[in-house]
Amino acid sequence: MFKDERVWRVLCSVWTLVFMVFVVFDFFSFHHYEGLVTPFAAIYAGILTLYAGTKEFDRWYDLHDARHPGEFFVAGWTALIFILLAVAAFSGASYNLPPEVVASYIMVLTIFALTQKSKQLHRRHTERKVKKAKR
Repeated sequence: MFKDERVWRVLCSVWTLVFMVFVVFDFFSFHHYEGLVTPFAAIYAGILTLYAGTKEFDRWYDLHDARHPGEFFVAGWTALIFILLAVAAFSGASYNLPPEVVASYIMVLTIFALTQKSKQLHRRHTERKVKKAKR
């Protein structure tokens, strides 16, 4: 069951939504649930890493052909971070963003950059194989 990239995609999408909602809820409750931020962030990091890793291994073994762009994850996190930082900036010292949330955003950006590079290298590798086969 967990060998299928689709399972990780669904699990990752659900955890992304759950974690984002939790971050907003915790932020506006003045970190009343701050003890849960680190476990949520760690679980999210693990699931996102497993999803991205599974997807990339499948790509390199020509098992991945679906398009589920990571741009959506990056866009969602970027919008959330900008909004929360703006609220924090204009509220004085009333609101702040936990470092685990910022670290999660950096992790999303890093995984996205790595998977984009892997996709680019795979494309180049495949093009070389095709050119070599045509000779």
